[in-house]
Amino acid sequence: MFVIIFIFLIFISPLNAQESSNFSIPEEIIVKSTRSETNIYQLGGSVDIITSEQIKKSGFNFVNEALQTIPGLYISQNGALGGTATARIRGAASGQTLVLIDGVSVSDPSTPGGEFDFSSLLSSNIERIEILKGSQSTLWGSDAIGGVINIITTSEAIGPSIKLNTEIGSFNTQKIGADLRYSNTVHNLYLSYNQFKSDGISKADKSDGNSEKDGIGSKSYLIKTDHKISGFEISTNLNYRESDIDYDSFGFVTGVTDGDENTKGRQINWALEAKKSFLDDRLTNTFSLSESEIDRKYYTNGVENFSAKGKRSFARYIINYNFNENNFFTFGAEAEESSTFDDDFETESLFFLYEVIPHEDLGLSFGLREDKRDNLPSEETPKVTAYYNINNNLRLSANWGEGFKLPTIFQSTFFCCGADKPNNNLLPETSEGYEVGLTYESNERDNSFKFIYFDQEISNMIDFSFSLGAYENLKLVNSEGYEFNFVSIITDNILLSGSYSKTDSTNEAGIRLIRLPEEKANLNFDLSYGLKNKIFVSFFYNGDETDPRGIVKSWIRSDINFSRKVNDNIRMYLKIKNIFDENYQDIYGYGTEERSFNLGVSLDIN
Repeated sequence: MFVIIFIFLIFISPLNAQESSNFSIPEEIIVKSTRSETNIYQLGGSVDIITSEQIKKSGFNFVNEALQTIPGLYISQNGALGGTATARIRGAASGQTLVLIDGVSVSDPSTPGGEFDFSSLLSSNIERIEILKGSQSTLWGSDAIGGVINIITTSEAIGPSIKLNTEIGSFNTQKIGADLRYSNTVHNLYLSYNQFKSDGISKADKSDGNSEKDGIGSKSYLIKTDHKISGFEISTNLNYRESDIDYDSFGFVTGVTDGDENTKGRQINWALEAKKSFLDDRLTNTFSLSESEIDRKYYTNGVENFSAKGKRSFARYIINYNFNENNFFTFGAEAEESSTFDDDFETESLFFLYEVIPHEDLGLSFGLREDKRDNLPSEETPKVTAYYNINNNLRLSANWGEGFKLPTIFQSTFFCCGADKPNNNLLPETSEGYEVGLTYESNERDNSFKFIYFDQEISNMIDFSFSLGAYENLKLVNSEGYEFNFVSIITDNILLSGSYSKTDSTNEAGIRLIRLPEEKANLNFDLSYGLKNKIFVSFFYNGDETDPRGIVKSWIRSDINFSRKVNDNIRMYLKIKNIFDENYQDIYGYGTEERSFNLGVSLDIN
């Protein structure tokens, strides 16, 4: 391995040593997930952003890999390269995290908890990922108790261009992609195709005697357009993905063992949005229609044994009004229909958000939402956020809010074990929590850090009751902890960044939640050698986890990514994952990648 590193260093070494490279900490940007056209709500809460540049320099092929870098966000994956991957934020269940792609909810209504599976979601055409932590139900309704993950695909308007990329690697991994962009003053078009396939590794850990490889295939197609017509801004997007993933079977000892299991999935989501501004752009009206549909089929020994299909349809109308430079108002009305093969629910919602800057260093926001599903009483969820600039370098932020999650279709309709009907008295899961944060940024913008303390209690959590033979409101979860992240420009060509989080999540009996590490950290070294050569080194730490079958020991994994800009159009890169060949598990009994290599090249044609 070190011979390969040495050869690569020789390859990139003296060609551009006279050039310099300067890092900068990004300016604050408006977060699309807040539904507001200001940043007051954003500054009072926890927002993490993963940019396309960060994804590229880290060499991440899948979205769940990028999400692992975020403090307080935990990815659980049933085996590397295609295993079911779900996200949990600050101890909330995976079904309590709302996942959006370009603002369209893609969380799966056909699963028991309504969670989203990241296993086959490629990162190639992503512009950025916004992660809002803590309850976001006031703006996004059900499913957002833990937070919101909004995945925003590329929409940059540039002249005619084509981007091609290809990659090969360990486990017979192959990746290809092609992007086409065209824009003028009125229209913008973006087309993207990406494919990833690999023979994979055994989902069941090979150290337990499992040797059968479980492969993965994933394809994605994306079409996005933007138009300016008669004062209207009209945008459309169509995102289609399909996957073919091998799994292993249930095993009594570790929970998994070699077997011939496979799932094939299709997911399509689309959106149509029209925006019109009035009163010198102080009043903006936005109307949108969107839909996501997931179709999954499961096979054992080549024979289909189960299938599921879920769909979510939305209609939204949002008004943003700026009274003046210090007062802002957002109002929204939504209608959602969730359905599976046999059942469907309708939910109607109203929400508003008022943001005010009473002083140049102080910002406040107040939000309230009401949701009404046809078979349940209405739910009201408030939220308050605030920030205060102590001085030019320090900002204090805080927020308090409530959240809720409506019972899923599965939870509302399933029964067994002698019961003659489902539980018709299920209540929504509810939460209440707060957080306090302190952010520092130096005058030269070369050092920054943020520290956040949070506390959240989730009540009426739904779980299956064997005595009832149906789902019931049984559990309570309390999560408290803190998160810390920093960025420091050491020299003109060395940037150091990292994060640490500690989450203490316990149930009503005071027992620590399973499959959730108490501690998590990562450390990154971003080295630039001239303008053309970059080295990115990452260290990931995951604390020990409890599991019904045993303890998952803590681990540290190291990755390194070399990239060289050959010229203005061609970039080459080499990624080595798990440099020191650490033998570890993410979930008890499931395997992870040994040391692996990926070599790729991208070509831009303008």
